Amino acid sequence: MQVNMQAWGCSFDDLANQVHTMMGEMGGRNYFRSHASETWSPRMNLYETEARYVVCVELAGTRRESIEVRAGEGVLHICGSRGKPIPPDQATAEVSVHLMEIDSGRFHRKLPLPTDVVSEKIGALYRQGYLWITLPRDPTSGKPANER
Repeated sequence: MQVNMQAWGCSFDDLANQVHTMMGEMGGRNYFRSHASETWSPRMNLYETEARYVVCVELAGTRRESIEVRAGEGVLHICGSRGKPIPPDQATAEVSVHLMEIDSGRFHRKLPLPTDVVSEKIGALYRQGYLWITLPRDPTSGKPANER
């Protein structure tokens, strides 16, 4: 049995072109960005000093009461929720969304804790849209910073 590869290739190419065109149209309308996932992960920076680690989480527009920070079993959990941003003068009116890049809804972020963190002394401060979490290091751990 002989298969005509050119005929098969043409129909596959046509299908691939149609799918490519459709995906381009969906992406052009920001189809994927306007359909949020169940949870999102806020951006985070990690810092280290001799005495502590510092985690900075970007949570602009999040109410302090809706943020939860907990540590357990060697993991730091940061979770909560943030509402959708609404133009101030449109709080009650219908608004058409053309682009939605700011995540909203439930968020969750996990971070493994270094073994030299003193969990009982973890502290958090929320200021100007940033959550700052201080993870004090155990001074008796005896390990150089680059081996922890």
